[in-house]
Order: sequence, then structure tokens, then C-alpha cells
Amino acid sequence: MTHVTAVTAVIAYGDAGGIRLGVALELVLALGCLGTGVLLWHLLRSYGPVRAASFGALRLMEAAVIGAATLPMLAIALTGSFGQPLGDALVEVHRAGFLIGQGMIISVNTIILGWLLLDARVGPRALAFLAVAGGVIVLIGHGLQLFGVIEMGVPIAGLTAVPIFVFEIWFAVYLLVRGLRRRDPVTDARSVAARA
Repeated sequence: MTHVTAVTAVIAYGDAGGIRLGVALELVLALGCLGTGVLLWHLLRSYGPVRAASFGALRLMEAAVIGAATLPMLAIALTGSFGQPLGDALVEVHRAGFLIGQGMIISVNTIILGWLLLDARVGPRALAFLAVAGGVIVLIGHGLQLFGVIEMGVPIAGLTAVPIFVFEIWFAVYLLVRGLRRRDPVTDARSVAARA
């Protein structure tokens, strides 16, 4: 849902008549981020309570930034300033929100989620490694954009998001088809302590 709404919102924003639809789609995206944060916190909190809470909190923060970034786009729709200097400035505010929310924050929360999945061993290790690697790649790519080393929106910037996209799709399908592997965190902790 988050990928469909995010991509469709970008398409909708390409035309003055689609701005309100883009805002609505991004609000659904923000709710999807919040929902996945709560769900994964609930599913993973027994394996790493601090990291699970950190992931959930960062998803909440990401949702808040996405929601806030819709305000300049709504202002464009309300003022009819699409394609005018004011509208162009508001679009840049929206792009800045995208850079922070769907770039910097998502990269950190994906690294945390991958690290937690690695330790919890409730899914494929390759999936967890992809999350960590993808998060690092996006963090570097968006960090370079933040500091003006590469321009926002250039193809290389989009390519840095591919590993996280693949991770999120794979993880969603894995959860729907197989679910998390069942483990008893208390028993696992005792076995680790016994081996130490």
C-alpha cells in the first residue's frame, strides 16, 4: 500500500488538477507507515524491545513528516499557485519533506529493522541483510542530496532506493505467505546465557 500510494501521489502531483488526490494519497501513505510501525513493534518487541520501539517511533516520525509535507501541496491547490513562483517554492518545501521523511528517516528505521531481524532470526537472513544494506545505501544517497553533493531527483538518487524497495516488497510477501518464524525469546535468552 505504501509504495502504490507514494508512486501514485507523485504522478498526481504532476498536474494542477491532481494535487488534492496526491495529498489524499500521501495521507493514506502516512497512515500505512504508522500502521506498519505499530504492527512490527507488536510482532518484534519480545526479540528486541528497544529496537522495536525505536522502529515504531521512527515510523511515527516518518508519518508525521509525510503528513506535514502535504500542507504546502494543499496550499498550492487552495491558492491556485501551481506553476507560479509561490507554487514552485511550496513544491520545494514538499520535496524537502520527501528527502527527510521518505529518505533519511526511512533509511534509519530500515537499518534498525534489519538489525532486529538479524538478531531475532524470525525470517531469512538474506532479507535482514538486504534491509541493513538498503538502509545504509539510502542513508548515504539521501545524505549526499541533503548536502548538495548530488541533485535531488537525478536517476542515481532514485537507484539508491531500489534495495529498500526490494526489501519492503519481499518482507511484505514473506509476512503474508509465511509469517514470522515462531521462537520463544525467553528460551533463546536462556540458551545463549547457558552457552556463555
